[in-house]
Amino acid sequence: MTDWNNKRPEMVKNVSTLGIWKAIYAAPDGNKETARLLVAADGFHFKPTDFDDLVLPSLSFESTKGTRYELSFDDDGKLLINGIEYLTTKLKLSSPNGTVFSVVVDDDGKLTTEKEVSNA
Repeated sequence: MTDWNNKRPEMVKNVSTLGIWKAIYAAPDGNKETARLLVAADGFHFKPTDFDDLVLPSLSFESTKGTRYELSFDDDGKLLINGIEYLTTKLKLSSPNGTVFSVVVDDDGKLTTEKEVSNA
């Protein structure tokens, strides 16, 4: 019997079956009696092993205004947004009493802080 929980069964040429009757089922060993349900009227029946070799080169998101953003990684593992390396440009720190300061770096690498002004 096929162990669906620990690894995805290998497909067997001229034996494996993907069937559609009242649902979509898979039988890599060709045995319809032990086939696994994939999609039925009550939804999808996937298992983690179904995604063992899933590779996503990027993910696309859309803002509420319809602007599309693509997230991906370069070969060094750096996060890219629309193909551009994501860099943190604003750093804010809080003092013990809760005052918020922005950290600023100039072109020579000198760090300074600026107190945040509340518009409240």
